[in-house]
Amino acid sequence: MHVVVGMDPQGRLWLLDLWRGQTAADAWIEAFCDLVRQWRPIGWAEETGQIRAGVGPFLERRMRARQAYVAPHAFPTRGDKAVRAQSIRGRMALDDLHLPRTAPWRLAFEAELPTFPAGRHDDQVDALGLVGQLLDRMVKGSALRPKPDEQEDRYTRLFANDDEESATSWKTV
Repeated sequence: MHVVVGMDPQGRLWLLDLWRGQTAADAWIEAFCDLVRQWRPIGWAEETGQIRAGVGPFLERRMRARQAYVAPHAFPTRGDKAVRAQSIRGRMALDDLHLPRTAPWRLAFEAELPTFPAGRHDDQVDALGLVGQLLDRMVKGSALRPKPDEQEDRYTRLFANDDEESATSWKTV
């Protein structure tokens, strides 16, 4: 399970993308590299334990081979999933968690939220619990800078209002 979360300039938290699947390690490692290359996150939360110990070297080799670089932040697994999700639950209660309207995974994600931790599926919310452990390290995104208007030359301005086809264009002068 992988989730990509970002914070906009107003400090709102956005769940930008997610991947889930019960697959072999090579498939989820490729999905991880795909997400890192697509979104270019600053950091990545991961649980320490058997999975990381077992696939760590392979994951690092694939990251280098695919140039999917991200700073990992490893957290020990402690407590149950409900306890680990408390920080993200608190953040969501205060400031909400925003989702893209047209995300193909949105309905399944929204269906899982109210049933956590007793629901049949809990991996998406569990992954968000790791994000909650990174909240104190997250920084607001910067606002997009408007592109400077392309400078018009004097000739373009001079002929801009000429709608007649017979008008002379500076390009043909």
